Amino acid sequence: MSDSDPERSLKLELMRMDLNLKTKQAFWETPRNIAILLATVGALCTALGFKLGQNQPPPVIVQVQPAPAH
Repeated sequence: MSDSDPERSLKLELMRMDLNLKTKQAFWETPRNIAILLATVGALCTALGFKLGQNQPPPVIVQVQPAPAH
């Protein structure tokens, strides 16, 4: 096989394109995972806050004391 073999050239070009694609995918993998994690935590906190907000507040009991005699 010589360097001018069309099949070899196509394979090399395909490998270069595949390497470029994997490099781009690897670059965005970590930021994407961080964004997914933050969105999940935000959704859970929102759901928990909504659930806690549904409870009735405890009744406030005010006791009025008579004024001390002078």
